[in-house]
Amino acid sequence: MLNLFMLSNELLQLINDCKERFEGLEKKPEKTEEYFFTKVKPAFEFGMNKAKLWESLAEAWVKEQKPKYIHLTQIESAIEHIEQIILQSFYNDINNQRFHNLYNSIEYILKSILSEEQTIS
Repeated sequence: MLNLFMLSNELLQLINDCKERFEGLEKKPEKTEEYFFTKVKPAFEFGMNKAKLWESLAEAWVKEQKPKYIHLTQIESAIEHIEQIILQSFYNDINNQRFHNLYNSIEYILKSILSEEQTIS
């Protein structure tokens, strides 16, 4: 299950990048097709491809290892939150607190999985 832990680290970096991008936006960018196709879509597809791969590995791991504090519903929620955080990091159409709540939720799940790796090793 090394891939799960490697992907968890990569997703952690991805959401950190999203957070930096979100916090770096001084004003809402104009929602143009060019902006969407050159910036948003490639980043979204890249992030969601990683997230979907992580989801299948994480679900299998939860079913197999039965960690005490990580459940399948949390994995599903994390995927939905990753989707939102990637998109919102480009547009800033979301309340600052809501963005950070999504970020913290994803970070908690990823770090919980990574801490489980420490107990397995």
